[in-house]
Amino acid sequence: MSDATSPSLYPADARHLLVIGAGPGIGAATARRFARDGYRLTLAARQRDKLEELAADLRSIGAEVAIVRIDAADPWQLRAALSELYAAPSPPGVVLYNVAQLTPDDLLSAAPGDLVGAYLVDVVGGVVAAQVAVPAMRASGGGTLLFTGGGLADQPHPSLATLSLGKLGLRGVANLLGAQLADDGIRVFTLTVNGPVEPGTPFDPEHIAERYRRAVDDAKPGFVDEHFNGA
Repeated sequence: MSDATSPSLYPADARHLLVIGAGPGIGAATARRFARDGYRLTLAARQRDKLEELAADLRSIGAEVAIVRIDAADPWQLRAALSELYAAPSPPGVVLYNVAQLTPDDLLSAAPGDLVGAYLVDVVGGVVAAQVAVPAMRASGGGTLLFTGGGLADQPHPSLATLSLGKLGLRGVANLLGAQLADDGIRVFTLTVNGPVEPGTPFDPEHIAERYRRAVDDAKPGFVDEHFNGA
């Protein structure tokens, strides 16, 4: 895409979390965990009614919450929505990209449109989010980009072909960004979740959220790929 975003006018707020893909699992758990430490929250997802429900739940525990409707399958809409957010004072200094297209398929039967669509959601959206957020992070002297990875990046599965490719691609994005942004004090952290995310299991979303929270305080600038094998 040639329509690159202009630099943000405002430095990022290190205590403002943006969750892109604020669904009922990892996204909601991460928002709750950061809210407990007093972070402002901006929740972004495709379904506004679901965002409103989650926002109401978080406000009930005292969190300051805004919502943004985005469609990660439409990178131009995603860029426009995030650019509006970053044009306002104190934009997010911590961004979680927690989006993936979870469609069973295999490479020999996947239509070209399905391959392109999955790549837009799984990979391109993460790049667009970084393009919009990084100028504000640079202006503030640092920031954190968090990406939800998966074990399919290490062990691709033929029946989850596009998702496997997406997780491989997203890790590559994070690696490239980490190399480019280390000198700017920006952390680029991927959490490779090596199991099915389910409440009440070692892969409970709350455990994953806790690891994201620690990464903001502990990870060094540059690329970090951590494997989560359950708590």
